[in-house]
Amino acid sequence: MKLKVVSHSHYPKIGESDAQLRLRRAFHAFDRKKIDLNELKKVQKEAIQTVIKEQTDNDLDVVTDGLILWNDPISPFMRHLEGVEIHGLLRFFDTNFYFRQPVITGRLKRKSSGLKEEISFLVRTAATETKAVLTGPYTLALLSKIETDIYKNVRDVVLALTPLVAEEIKTLAGTGVSQIQIEEPGYFLTRPDWACVREGFEMLAAQKGKAQIGLVTYFGDAAPLYGELQKFSADFIGLDCTYGFRLFDRIRKEGSRKDLLLGLLDGRNTKLEDPKAVLGILRDLGRFLPQKTIYATTSCGLEFLPRNRAFDKLGILKAIKHGYSEGA
Repeated sequence: MKLKVVSHSHYPKIGESDAQLRLRRAFHAFDRKKIDLNELKKVQKEAIQTVIKEQTDNDLDVVTDGLILWNDPISPFMRHLEGVEIHGLLRFFDTNFYFRQPVITGRLKRKSSGLKEEISFLVRTAATETKAVLTGPYTLALLSKIETDIYKNVRDVVLALTPLVAEEIKTLAGTGVSQIQIEEPGYFLTRPDWACVREGFEMLAAQKGKAQIGLVTYFGDAAPLYGELQKFSADFIGLDCTYGFRLFDRIRKEGSRKDLLLGLLDGRNTKLEDPKAVLGILRDLGRFLPQKTIYATTSCGLEFLPRNRAFDKLGILKAIKHGYSEGA
């Protein structure tokens, strides 16, 4: 087994120090017309550079831009489509975070890339492997409201969104990003038509270029989904490991056809894990995955935690990496 420690996805935008509060203050100043858009973008880029540095300082093998420019996981992609209006706030699953719900009012069409500029900046800035994150078409459809006769149900919206997400993936692959992570937490809200979403994922994977593409789930016990997830044409699949030990039992019993991104640290709990205990789990699972790469990470993105605790979680990943290397 080869081990890499990686960023999952998003990261806290602000913290308690003056430097970590600068982004919030810049938004307030922009709203009051005390700074212009160019100055705001400058502060945003500096915030992204800081987040990248916090990841690389902890020896992460694959980093993200922390999704610093995202207001939520849903609207950044959907607001760049024709046929969509962005409406009020809804709770994102059972978290204390909210997303602006897309309302589908007409035929869906991609106007422009919402992510190319930020991922290009990530690739230029980071000195290590990089990862772009996209919410997948099933979750996007499930959390949208349909107010048009063009699409009758969620399945219709999934079928319409999939080629648009594929276009975005093709654009992102052209930036030279190392990995593209498709997130589908919606699988835990309502089970999908597996044949439909699996066929759709093949369309996404066909546009990945030289990048690796992964299918990632979180906010639920992935053990019942494990067999279905293995059938997707993904280079790696991501699993939230904080919902009990049944998932580990399935990995031991069935192995894996894919590399695995394992969310071994709880991204929603400030409690700090013991690196030695996590290493024990990894070494045990490694016996059943001798030819695979394991990406050790958090169960989900870290924006649900205070900035200092998020940084501590990165430190645990660093300790796991060094402990594994020293014991290999």
